[in-house]
Amino acid sequence: MTTTTMTQLQTPLSSIAKAFEGLSEFLRCRRKDQELRLDTFCDACSLVSVLFSCLGLAFKFAELEYVAKVRDLVEASQGLKTLQNILDHDTANDTVKTPGSHSRNLRRVRQGLDLIRALFEEFLSN
Repeated sequence: MTTTTMTQLQTPLSSIAKAFEGLSEFLRCRRKDQELRLDTFCDACSLVSVLFSCLGLAFKFAELEYVAKVRDLVEASQGLKTLQNILDHDTANDTVKTPGSHSRNLRRVRQGLDLIRALFEEFLSN
């Protein structure tokens, strides 16, 4: 393989890092009237599921739940364009705390991301 070909190859971890760096940059530089698009958030979150599968059988349930919650948000992104739209929709329908609601699934995805972050921080500290 040539050097050019090797630099063009992306590992799952580098793809995840690039996606979340993009989200971070958007949030840091956005105008007040700009909101994070749900589909963009879901694209980044979808990449993370590979990390759960690398953690083995003990994390299989967490992986299945995470993937299901992300899939729900992907479907929701067809009608609800931003993260704020999810919260507004569920608040208006009084379903924020209802199991299976989009806002509750968003919370579970965030918890899954927090779990992966904590595990990687632990790996790096050892």
